[in-house]
Amino acid sequence: MHLPLPTPPRLPQRVVVAGGQSPLLTSLLERLAATLDVPLVTQGDLTSREELELLAAFDGWVTTGETYDVRSVLLDRADLVVVVSADEPGTLRSLVRRTVRRMRADAAAEPDLAWVDALPLSHPDLEVVRLAGADAVEHWLASLH
Repeated sequence: MHLPLPTPPRLPQRVVVAGGQSPLLTSLLERLAATLDVPLVTQGDLTSREELELLAAFDGWVTTGETYDVRSVLLDRADLVVVVSADEPGTLRSLVRRTVRRMRADAAAEPDLAWVDALPLSHPDLEVVRLAGADAVEHWLASLH
């Protein structure tokens, strides 16, 4: 009798990515879509609720969850939510960068990610991956191969 071959873990096909606008977020979106071989659909590509519903019905996509409308339609079909932060927690650099951002009057507002913390209640079966810093992003992307 032969031992059964282990099956590789199933890769997510529908991913909502959350985080502040940064080169790290942009890179993650592009590389994740390429790794999963699914289209990257930006918020600008989705101009109506009908387009959101068409995307939700599609078998694979990577997009951001910037607005409530997007989240209300796509989270029910998503396999995974990835939260990315450009700053590595607990480092002096992240503390200084966060302080400077808060002090600058013209700084863009930090994204409201409270909806991610509510996911265990609203979508208990939806997996959430939190990545802080470029090293964490690299390690996680490498684990998908």
